[in-house]
This record gives sequence, structure tokens and C-alpha cells, in this order.
Amino acid sequence: MKNIFDMADQNSDNLKTRHKLLKEKHENQNNLDLFKNFIDFMRDKPTISINIRQGVLISFLIQGVYKNRYEVTTERIEELNGKRKIGISHETAMDLQLKPHKKERKIFNSTFECAEKFKYGALNIGGLGPEKFGEYCVIIKRKQSNEYSLLAFIKEDSLKYVEENSVDVERLSRDIANRECVPALVALKHENEIGGIPFDELASMICSNEGYIEAITKGEIKNVHIECVRMRQSVSNRFENDLYKALISELSDAEERYWLEAFINMRDLLHNLGIRVEVIDENGN
Repeated sequence: MKNIFDMADQNSDNLKTRHKLLKEKHENQNNLDLFKNFIDFMRDKPTISINIRQGVLISFLIQGVYKNRYEVTTERIEELNGKRKIGISHETAMDLQLKPHKKERKIFNSTFECAEKFKYGALNIGGLGPEKFGEYCVIIKRKQSNEYSLLAFIKEDSLKYVEENSVDVERLSRDIANRECVPALVALKHENEIGGIPFDELASMICSNEGYIEAITKGEIKNVHIECVRMRQSVSNRFENDLYKALISELSDAEERYWLEAFINMRDLLHNLGIRVEVIDENGN
């Protein structure tokens, strides 16, 4: 099995060479200042974000550490053992949690050491992140993410490197970076956009549902590492509308009542932990 973090380190020379060639290309195009500004921005600004759903965020805040699906499933099975007959194996339970990407994730995990301990996030310089994974975008403090000893960044979703019954290791080995080479990886991925997109629009280009640079760590992510939690204005509006309906006894839908109670619980936990909430409107502001 391969070590994904060693793979990221081993690709450094390749990325530095390709970065140098890209820099020369922009210099020949009289575009060097824009290129340098982009690289400086990507060196100073990024951190890691994790998009998660409400229930997962609440558990993260209460328990103090972020747990991936494998860890959560194992804990739940252990909790049920001795209390009732489960009737399914740990592997079957995990398969149910991984669908619809069960096959791809199992192939990826079987290729790398300790993959079941991986925590997945995305490189983030602002914005709401890939919301398809969850409507709440948890932003990790930059100082803290810089201290994670094991950290790898992949040019895109790791599952896109699974082909048929194996991982395209050769392609992945060219598209992976350690922390030092993140600016080069981003520049190579978006080389055609450098200089053509205003800096205030870079966030949605670099990290959104349409595309992102995946971050992988094996380290422990604690709730004290959270800088802020971002959500859409529409989520905040839903809370205010439901709160008003509850106030005048018109919130009759059981699912909405449950959502409101969970949101209030989440909000109070964030407040008690000193974690700020950032509400982003439809224009990204």
C-alpha cells in the first residue's frame, strides 16, 4: 500500500519545475506581476474547510473532535453491541454509509495506508465551499491547519482518480502537493484563468460545487481549531421564518420543528465556543 503523504512530498520537485515553466510563460506574455500576485495570494490566504450537514456539525461541536464516516460507524456498532443483535457486519454497515460512491471509495482506500483514518476537506480562500457535501462550511484556523503534520492536497476530488478497479496512481502522483507546493498546484490547475478573473471572484473558482482542491489529513481536527462557520443567507432566512412561525404557533410541520430546534442548539454551541457565524448572500458577500 502507498503512503499518500509521502507521495505529496515526492511530487515537490515536479511541481516546482512546472511552476517555474509557468512563471516563464507569464513573463514572456508580460503578465509576470499578475502571476506573482496570484502566487502571493495563494501563499498567504488559503486554509482548509469542511462542508458538513447540521447533525454532523452538532456532534463535532459537542464531542470536540471531527470524526469521519468510518469512525462514526464503528462507534455506533460498538454502542449497539451487547444491547441488541445488529444483523449486519461492520463492512456491510460501512458500505451502506458510503453509497453511492461505495466502489470508488473502497478502491481508493485499499490503495493507501491508513485511508480509513483520512479526514477530507478542501482548500478554501473564502466562500461557501462545495455545498453538495453539506450546507455548513467549517473554516479551520489557518494557523492550526499549518500545524497539521500530515497534509496532502489533490488537484480535484480523489474519487476522480479511480478508474475501473484501480487508482490511476501515475496521474495522481503528478496532481498532488504538500503544504509548501499548494500555490504551484493551484496555479497549474487554473493557469488559464490567472489574470482573467478578479481577485474577489477567485474564491468561488477555487472552491465550489463545480471544482475544488481536495485536502486530506490523518491528524486530529478539534472544535477549538474552528475559526468560523459559513452558511447561505437562505439558511439564515429559514431560521428566522421558522422562529417567527413557532412564536405565533404556526410551525406545524414536524420536520421543520426538528430543524429549528437543531439550529438553535447548533447556534448556542457555536456561541458558547466563541466561534463566529458568517452569513453569505447569493452574491458571495
